[in-house]
Amino acid sequence: MKAMLHATKALLKRRIQETFISPGVYITQSISLFLAYFLIQGFIKSIGSSGFNPQLHPLYDLIDRLLQGAFGTAFSENIFSEGPFVFALHICFIPMLIYLSISSTFRFGLDKKIGALALFTFGPANATSYFLSALIKDIIMTLLHLLVLILFFVVCASSNNLVIGPMFFFSISLLFFLSISIFAYATMASTSASNPTSAVGIFVGIMILFLTILVGSFTIITGYVQTYLQKLATIINWISCFSYWSEGLRAADAKNWIVLIINLVLQLILSLIVITISHFIIKLKGVRP
Repeated sequence: MKAMLHATKALLKRRIQETFISPGVYITQSISLFLAYFLIQGFIKSIGSSGFNPQLHPLYDLIDRLLQGAFGTAFSENIFSEGPFVFALHICFIPMLIYLSISSTFRFGLDKKIGALALFTFGPANATSYFLSALIKDIIMTLLHLLVLILFFVVCASSNNLVIGPMFFFSISLLFFLSISIFAYATMASTSASNPTSAVGIFVGIMILFLTILVGSFTIITGYVQTYLQKLATIINWISCFSYWSEGLRAADAKNWIVLIINLVLQLILSLIVITISHFIIKLKGVRP
């Protein structure tokens, strides 16, 4: 155990250094900040004499139509009830989440395919310390990304006479715990596959399944499709990271703090379970493709 922790710490330091000298994280951060600025400026131009009116700006008119078509009118109205920041936060969080999860999944699969992972396990550590270092690195980078976004939104709010509501800060905690679960599933996909392409495919497939169930939980989908998805959701929602995130958002909106905390705890428990499964998968399958 001591050797594994030492190896994890050493690998974590190396992975963080590699991330900071790589242009990918800076490009992704720049994309997120550009999206944030674009969405905030569009919201400001959508404010009329009677308040926020998405029809005043073509971008927000399109966003409003898409949200209403996918999730319903109530969802669209609620997400902009405190200004543009809750919606912009979620949109700007996506690029970094995709970059970190996909790159780590591909990297683990590639190292496994070329034999680097097998070479590493000849030392005092094991494959678990290898994927734990990547997981912790992604969590740290997510925290830094959220801090940059918070600072940027605060500056934009103060310079444009806008107010950041409490739902924004609740969303930050929910997104952070959601990202941990997503990184855990990325790790499980990496340990299950024998090559990087398969690892990314498994991970993307899991995320698409969870998102499909989430969209199916909204009343805008009716008929046979909704009935089928609801039956499937009774099972999938227990292991879906998006389910706990969605329930947490509803709890925060209703100011039900107990339910919010429960969903955050359940999200963390789910992450730990998936990480534990990843540990046993890599022990069972080994480190060779």
